[in-house]
Amino acid sequence: MFCLLNRRLIQRISLAASLCVPLLVQAAVSPDRTRIIYDEAAKSVGVTLNNRSAELPFVVQSWIENESGEKITSPFMVLPPLQRIEANESSLLRIVKLPEAELPKDRESVFYLNVREIPPKSGAVNTIQIALQSKIKLFYRPAAVKRERGGDLAEGLQIKLDSAAKKLTIENPTAFHITVVGLLAGAEKTSMPIETVMIEPFGSAQFPMSQTGFKELFVSNMNDYGGQADTHFSCSALECKAAQP
Repeated sequence: MFCLLNRRLIQRISLAASLCVPLLVQAAVSPDRTRIIYDEAAKSVGVTLNNRSAELPFVVQSWIENESGEKITSPFMVLPPLQRIEANESSLLRIVKLPEAELPKDRESVFYLNVREIPPKSGAVNTIQIALQSKIKLFYRPAAVKRERGGDLAEGLQIKLDSAAKKLTIENPTAFHITVVGLLAGAEKTSMPIETVMIEPFGSAQFPMSQTGFKELFVSNMNDYGGQADTHFSCSALECKAAQP
């Protein structure tokens, strides 16, 4: 009786442990980019969805969310909102701005494109099917907000240091969203642990400062194409300014 109880207990513990293991799976259907720039002059923006499965077709559901994560039908719509993509095939998703939409003219606005893949029903018993979802940023850029080709937006950041409190403040005086993914101190680029933060236009963010006394700081940030750049700053005791080339 004791052995039977132990066996049942072990089975339950094993099941519970298996449910706690994260699923290391990757979506079969994914967009061809990690962020979208929608210029005001554009009538629409196309995004290619690729089904990388060699065997399975997927039904794909797409929609737009606002900055709060709420599903919206304006100022943007997605066409088609529901479609089927065959194995090893691609399809074009189109994002359209509605004509009556009113958005800020002096700064970028951010939204999110969601793409959810729904796998075909399995005929096997005792199987779990998971609908995986991709979420990428959609930046609406009004005509009055122009970015110089090849320019580094992060050079406009203003950085203030507080060594006593071991924190630094990054102010974003630009009209663009700037995503900070890392801080590297000194010429040796020693990493300071931080959480990734998207600083909104004319906003600011505080970061812990694990090191002090550095003369150089590199701010790792994301560009329009989803790539990463390290912007170089020269630092004094109280602030850092973009280094001159």
